Amino acid sequence: MNKFAKVTAVTVVAAAGLAAVGATAGWGEGRGPCASGEGRGGPAMMMKHMGKQGRFADRDLDLTADEVKTLVEARLIMRGNDRLKVGKVTQKGDDTYVVDVTTVDDSLVRQVEIDRDSGFPRGRMRGMK
Repeated sequence: MNKFAKVTAVTVVAAAGLAAVGATAGWGEGRGPCASGEGRGGPAMMMKHMGKQGRFADRDLDLTADEVKTLVEARLIMRGNDRLKVGKVTQKGDDTYVVDVTTVDDSLVRQVEIDRDSGFPRGRMRGMK
């Protein structure tokens, strides 16, 4: 195998690996038993049982609406769908923000509840595509 073929093979394998990691990096996409909490262990099941008493109990970011908007915008950038954007961000109660995820033509795609203290979505947020 010549040098060009070796470099091409390594590049293809690396690109496939990065694509696989990017496709699965998300907030509770609902893929597989661990993401839905049906399997044994896994981050979704641990978070389901920990709640506010678990790993992030001492985390109190006290996020503003602008900070929550930035977090969701970053998540959309990571998903790679340039047709989505963050719409209106409203406060719901003392510890939750509701974020409208819209298309570029302002059609509502979904509303996401974000915890003000941790920055994590509340409830199950399936992959934002």
